Amino acid sequence: MKLSRLALAIALAPGLLLADAQNSLELPPLVITRATPLQSPAPASVKVISRQQIEDSAATSLLDVLRAQAGLQVRDMIGDGSRATFSLRGFGENAVNNTLILVDGRRLNQPALAGADLSSVALRNIERIEIIRGAGTVLYGDQAVGGVINIITRTPRQREGYLETSRGSHDLEAFRGHIYQPLGAGFSTYLSGESRTQDNYRDHNNASYSNAFARLRYDHDSGHALYEYQTVDDELLYPGSLSREQRRQDRKQSFSSEWFDSKTQLHRFALEQHLGDIWAANFDYSHSDQDGVGSFGPGADYTQGTRIETFSPRLTARVDNALGRAEWLLGHDHITSDYERFSAWGDTLFRQTLRDWYSQYNQSLGQDLTLTLGYRNSETEDRNKGAGKTHTDREDSSSIGLSWQANSNTRVFIKREEVLRWANVDENAWTLPGIEFLKPQTGQSWEGGIEWQDSVQRYQASLYRLDLKGELMYDAMANGGMGANINLDKTRRDGLLLEAERQLSPRLSIGGQYSFTDAEYRAGSFKGNDVPWVARHSASAHLSYELLAGLKAYLEAVHTGTRYYSGDDANAQSKAGGYTLFNAALSYDYQQFSGKLRVNNLTGKRYDSHAGWSTWSGKYYYPAPEEQVQLSLGYRF
Repeated sequence: MKLSRLALAIALAPGLLLADAQNSLELPPLVITRATPLQSPAPASVKVISRQQIEDSAATSLLDVLRAQAGLQVRDMIGDGSRATFSLRGFGENAVNNTLILVDGRRLNQPALAGADLSSVALRNIERIEIIRGAGTVLYGDQAVGGVINIITRTPRQREGYLETSRGSHDLEAFRGHIYQPLGAGFSTYLSGESRTQDNYRDHNNASYSNAFARLRYDHDSGHALYEYQTVDDELLYPGSLSREQRRQDRKQSFSSEWFDSKTQLHRFALEQHLGDIWAANFDYSHSDQDGVGSFGPGADYTQGTRIETFSPRLTARVDNALGRAEWLLGHDHITSDYERFSAWGDTLFRQTLRDWYSQYNQSLGQDLTLTLGYRNSETEDRNKGAGKTHTDREDSSSIGLSWQANSNTRVFIKREEVLRWANVDENAWTLPGIEFLKPQTGQSWEGGIEWQDSVQRYQASLYRLDLKGELMYDAMANGGMGANINLDKTRRDGLLLEAERQLSPRLSIGGQYSFTDAEYRAGSFKGNDVPWVARHSASAHLSYELLAGLKAYLEAVHTGTRYYSGDDANAQSKAGGYTLFNAALSYDYQQFSGKLRVNNLTGKRYDSHAGWSTWSGKYYYPAPEEQVQLSLGYRF
């Protein structure tokens, strides 16, 4: 019998045998915040991944945690998860700038086409991950078109320390640790660090990564204040793509000489202050500075610098009125991004400044119904300093939603929101002749759903439609084959999400999800065609079982369906095949010691993490790793 069938039988059998178990399941609160303590239920399709769920999966990276989530598709061209791109709501090549990733409300997204640095957040530092699937423009701003992934870090309550070492496939060697120390009088400090080296699956793909993080926090009766500093040193060789014949000969080989080394420093200051029983104020300031050197090949060296300064004050009020409980949030986002690149073929010097005001009002309409109204006014100022040109534009976005707690177990929601994404500095630097600045990407999102949960189970179903105008995309065929960033004609995404989780016994839990995504062009020469590299069908299932006291097993299956190759807007080529991956893990805790063993791609499935097509090269592929094993041992003190 094939292993895939055996694993499927193992996953399904407990559900047939133990469907009537009635043991308690502590479900995470479904709250999406803007680093601000809002309490009203969000009218959205929401998933919260708790710290316990992360530990049960024995995940080794954020990619391990997020890969199997409903409505989320992944592109990992490197193979180690550090630069994976997440797509929510059916985005393909341009997913990186349509899903917003935050850490404690601070943006990880870059003002360019580069993806967020997922390695900068250690799994041991995460308290929970909030995923809002669908439009988040009003509350979160630019790039929150398909959804938002907000990572909430831990604030330990007592002194603790932890050290961990990992070894794994492809000469992986990693060391991690953190320490939390109360200093007295409300002060505390949190220090963490990581060092990791790995050859990775492909040739010419060696990686060396290190980061150090420090937080000084002061807590008092009416709030807190904190300062954070982080430094990251990242060195990576890029393996590049392969042709079909090259992949057949040796899927690990590389013909690339591309590389990039960067150093990043981050400073952040944040505070929260309660101003009596009604008002609360939040303030967040961060400054990120990244300098890098790299090469696309012989004679194509370059230097690159990115500076991002963010200023975000917020004011919150809670009152009781004749209708019931009301919450009001007023906030401002001021984000200045400077991007520069110097190379033999030209220099790019760009500054983008975003100035946004936004507000959200939640009003209880009786005991069970909550109305949510939101509005954002967004202004961008783009300066092409190399060409001496400046452009200013403004857009408004609004939202309205209803959340109805039909009974103690059932919640129903519906929401309409206008979405917005501005062209980033990379996109405006490479446009068609005669176009100095790209138009903003705008549209509207409709979504609705129902959720049922009790102490042992949770089920959710949701539907959505996302219509976009002027979608921003890089077209490799534009400008006579030279390529350019463009505004697309109208596009549409329709979808369905189904989720289920159940605690079958104190030792056994299961869950699964199915996602249907229909992404298509609605106008232009590709009208009626599917958006490339978006799978119409995806699904996953997982099982967690406590074998012995302290010893847990975890098994998951993740399916990605067929899809057109990236770049095949005409849908003229055959589709890339679908695949199913099986991942398994063991985790063990004994007194102060912990260990975890995780095997990704248990069956050694050969698949491509990304694949595309172009007129001059035909089909090209980025082969994904086969079996990957990682063993980690930790000690708490």
